[in-house]
Amino acid sequence: MAAVQAIDLDGLLPILRCPRSGSALERQGDTLRASEGGHVYSLDRGVPDLRVPPARLRVDLPWYEPWEDLDALELSGPAPAPAPDLPYHLDAQLASVPGSDGAGRWILEVGCGERQCEGYFLPRGFHYVGSDVDHRGRGPHVMADAHNLPFRDECFDFYTSMAVYEHLASPLVAALEARRVLKPGGVIFGSAAFVYGFHDRASFQHMTHAALLWTLRSAGFHDVRVWPDWDYTDSIPQMGFPGGQGAPWRVLSRAFLKFMEWSYTRSSALARRVAGKRPLDLTARRAEKAGSLSFSARRSH
Repeated sequence: MAAVQAIDLDGLLPILRCPRSGSALERQGDTLRASEGGHVYSLDRGVPDLRVPPARLRVDLPWYEPWEDLDALELSGPAPAPAPDLPYHLDAQLASVPGSDGAGRWILEVGCGERQCEGYFLPRGFHYVGSDVDHRGRGPHVMADAHNLPFRDECFDFYTSMAVYEHLASPLVAALEARRVLKPGGVIFGSAAFVYGFHDRASFQHMTHAALLWTLRSAGFHDVRVWPDWDYTDSIPQMGFPGGQGAPWRVLSRAFLKFMEWSYTRSSALARRVAGKRPLDLTARRAEKAGSLSFSARRSH
């Protein structure tokens, strides 16, 4: 495992493309200019502003019926890869998906915020690129729309998007973009809110495990895995009683919900045993009522 250097704009240019024409971009002073179409993009504190939403949403895909795959969907997470330096949103199970040895592979984080994950991936040998729709703190490497990424085809080994897909107008279009920029065999992983309230200015698509399966499979991904990473017994108190003033009610409601969940699952297990029914599937129950869900999938070749 050998660390790699943080990427700069010159290192980024070979994998960038114009989000309007799809052509290469060249730096000219404080702008980037497309080799075709004459499109010019400004730099915001050195970060290229390539935020161009798709002019039209064009989705032409064969219909996918998820029901059989849904019954067989793996709802338990991978073995965790604990590390002392896990950043915000990247938990030990998600971190296990790309592994701890980047070996020079490229990873794109869509919705990277202030690039908290860069300090985790670079020392492990990943070439890390962060994109986001705005520039907070040191900001992303590129400002971009997740529905129309300004990267050339098949240039990343991993694509991650954590706590972002619920904020997208069309997760399916974003997943299609993820497939486009991933190399054959590349992996998408991340998380999305489910049982949680409206937050961060815009929450459009709180996603169930079924929605994540349908979205990823429809976009051309396989080996889909979805697992709960946050229980509703925590997300509902957090949603209902935010901030310092909500702390007492948050603590009380969390304790109440956890006790109710515990008592329900135990009494249900007893009733089912007496009635000769199958035991309650606790793994499925967690996924079907999760505050948020994590996922991973692989692009087909």
